[in-house]
Amino acid sequence: MENRGLLSIIVPVYKVESYLPRCVDSILAQTVSDFELILVDDGSPDRCGAICDEYAARDSRVRVIHKENGGLSSARNAGIDIARGQWLGFVDSDDYITPDCYEKLLSCARRRNVKLVCAGRWDVSEKTVEMTPGLCPEKEETVSGMELARRIFTWDHLDSAAWDKLYRADLFSDIRYPLGRVNEDTPVTYRLALKAGEAALCPERVYCYYHRQGSITYSKVSEKTFHFSEHTRQILQNCREQYPELVAPARFMNIRAHAYNLKMLDTALPEDRERFSRQYRDSRRELGRELPFLLGCGYATPREKLEDTLLAAGLYRPMRKAFRFLRGKR
Repeated sequence: MENRGLLSIIVPVYKVESYLPRCVDSILAQTVSDFELILVDDGSPDRCGAICDEYAARDSRVRVIHKENGGLSSARNAGIDIARGQWLGFVDSDDYITPDCYEKLLSCARRRNVKLVCAGRWDVSEKTVEMTPGLCPEKEETVSGMELARRIFTWDHLDSAAWDKLYRADLFSDIRYPLGRVNEDTPVTYRLALKAGEAALCPERVYCYYHRQGSITYSKVSEKTFHFSEHTRQILQNCREQYPELVAPARFMNIRAHAYNLKMLDTALPEDRERFSRQYRDSRRELGRELPFLLGCGYATPREKLEDTLLAAGLYRPMRKAFRFLRGKR
């Protein structure tokens, strides 16, 4: 990557015709102006490609890549490959950012003299358009890469999401997002943290994460549902081999991934539960085996402990139905 400007902002674009203008407008309205915006049209079948070209014709900071559909990781990687900025940022095309997002992130990076900055987010509901506080660091501080990985693994006021962070471009010199996977930032962000050595935490909510029906987050049960637990299993193995200090938090994340599998399957259609019965058995067995660790590790909340105990016992679905019935009786 040839670094010439200050900042490259990479936006993968696919089937978001209704949301893309809001996203791009929020980026072009940033209070810092020395940036390039790379819009990666990932073979979108709607008007997204034309919208990208229209923005490029109006603003010289916008660059457009048109490529065959390859998924979110492929699109992000394509943007990384041509980025010219000293810093990289990512925005998903159905989300948007506050006007001072990158001013705050860049200022924090300079104050702390680090290669990685983690900020916070707003959760925005498509149904109500309500903005509620999402994950956000509690205070500004510099932490080691190891400590940042621990906090990512335990959802300690932040997680592995690619988009509420700022990265020095050279962190990606030998790192890319895995192709054909969802939760693709899970196996990448902790590696960037360890490579950076230390990172700054910025207690500002600068990213607006739009929760919409039909997005990857809300897809029905499929093979991709289990990518998260596959990632966490590989991370746990990597930590056992190379980072013993991270084994306990990585173990916790892997347990929670199996709990996620069970919750998704317990609330899925009967045909999906039948189709993925092996994954259900494997996750329930793993959760049951690890339940003593979960209950004693100090990372789990009381609700997580209760939920995971019910999931391991196969009681989550009937108890959930009973709770909903009793709540409706009030």
